[in-house]
Amino acid sequence: MAGSANGAADTIECDLLVIGSGGGALTAAVTARKAGLDVVVVEKQPVFGGTTATSGGMLWIPGNRHSAALQERLGETDTLDNARKYIIEEAGNYADIDRIDAYLKYGPEMIAFLEDNSHVRFDAAEYPDYNMDHPNAAKVRSLIAREYNAGKLGKHLRELKSELPQMLFFGFAIGSSVEMKQFFRAGRSPKAFAAVAGKMARHVVDTALHGAPRRVVRGRALITRLAQTLFELKVPILLSSPARELIVTDGGVRGAVVDTPNGARRILARRGVVLGSGGFPHDDKRRQQAYPANAYDGVRRSVANPGNTGDGARLAEQAGGVFSKEVSNAGAWMPTSVRPDVAGPAGVWPHLVDRLKPGFIAVGADARRFGNESAAYSAFVPMMLEAGAKQPMAFAWLIGDKRAVDKWGIGRVRPKPMPRRGFIRSGYLIEAPTLADLARKIGLDPEQLQQTVMRFNADARRGVDSEFNRGANAYDAYQGDDDYDGPNLCLGPLEKGPFYAIKMFPGEIGTFAGIRTDRYARVVREDGSPLDGLYAVGNDQLNVFGGAYPGAGATLGPGLTFGYVAARHAAGLIGEEAR
Repeated sequence: MAGSANGAADTIECDLLVIGSGGGALTAAVTARKAGLDVVVVEKQPVFGGTTATSGGMLWIPGNRHSAALQERLGETDTLDNARKYIIEEAGNYADIDRIDAYLKYGPEMIAFLEDNSHVRFDAAEYPDYNMDHPNAAKVRSLIAREYNAGKLGKHLRELKSELPQMLFFGFAIGSSVEMKQFFRAGRSPKAFAAVAGKMARHVVDTALHGAPRRVVRGRALITRLAQTLFELKVPILLSSPARELIVTDGGVRGAVVDTPNGARRILARRGVVLGSGGFPHDDKRRQQAYPANAYDGVRRSVANPGNTGDGARLAEQAGGVFSKEVSNAGAWMPTSVRPDVAGPAGVWPHLVDRLKPGFIAVGADARRFGNESAAYSAFVPMMLEAGAKQPMAFAWLIGDKRAVDKWGIGRVRPKPMPRRGFIRSGYLIEAPTLADLARKIGLDPEQLQQTVMRFNADARRGVDSEFNRGANAYDAYQGDDDYDGPNLCLGPLEKGPFYAIKMFPGEIGTFAGIRTDRYARVVREDGSPLDGLYAVGNDQLNVFGGAYPGAGATLGPGLTFGYVAARHAAGLIGEEAR
């Protein structure tokens, strides 16, 4: 990286400028540097990591190098052709075959590259795809980032984005699904309690010695591994440095004007610019343009990075790129609830666990169930939107009885013996001795709610959901309660008061509408021709699955894959010219 003075603004020269510091952006930076390019990363926030740092850290990569061993262990056979058929049918009318083929080709290659050339490591995850009713779905396509010691970042540790505080247990970040089950069982299993106590003791000691825990898991582990690689390769990550405008010369993008803490800088990039700024979950104007009317009422219920305000789309449009809403879902949906006394993303809870367990149901404003509560979050929110089509803002009530809430918690409310009075006082959690009383408190028809629960309870005892077939496929069963002794791991009657309710709304973990690109992640114009020197990756890019969500890690998987592709193309290693 070379620097020089240039008029009112200093000039920095490099080969590739990467805007953003999430998984896709940092993968582009690592790949480019390993290809011999001089790279600069800029991040508008005072910390690096983006939404990836607070994510589950899973990647959906069919055909990855870890899949074969998992297939052998499970006795399951998977092929890229099966995955291709699955993706294309899930994407439907929005399928972009050329980009899908690029994703399937370069995804496994990206995993091998990172594991062979960086500190990044993954473990296979036995995780059912999100539509297990499809004949080409599988359980062997997801990976999870391996935990790591963030202390290896040294002085840069203070610049690593923190976990979402509401997702921690007394400051402890839960890693694997096995670990999560231990925490849920700790209140009723001596063995699980001992395991949790040991982990918490180590956590306390680590915090006392270092001022903060050094163990990082999931998305934060992935970011730590990528960032450590970059720091060792002498790649700078300039923080608190938003990109103001792109520099376009001779018909190509050759850098950007960046507002750094030391003033404006012209960063000239000989090979171009990679946009990886995280999409638009906190861009109110673009949300209103892209989202269904009943999915946004002016309140952002998002767990995505607060800095993701649509910068990439704005910059791409200035250079002649196109922002597209041509997807089945504009957002990477997640049912959320909001604690009224906590502002911002820290007050938002993603409902990943509770609604899928026995003893819970979800009902709409008519006090009736509207879908399979155990469906993947990406499928559950569209059901909410459809059920609430006539409402200004769609919502649903998640309802559970004492037995279920004691065991699993509900929303931000932890399982027994953790206290819940504060949540009731804040209005976040509604409690009532009977279903009729609960209905009156939350504005539902008491008789209808009792009828809904009566029908559901009868189904739960038989183990068959006569309305929505809940618990009938492998995904549902995987998310159920392994310790439940009923006939269906997902269905349990709501019988024991008091009863509890939390109001859920459509939220998101990211966005799927985005910048149009080609198979090499190049931003394209309205006529489909590529803009020389401009790439878009991660949630800045129009979703490769057409707004579908095929499996666990289906945002990070394409994000890292096309970060790798963009950098390889910028380095001249792939593309028409390379051939």
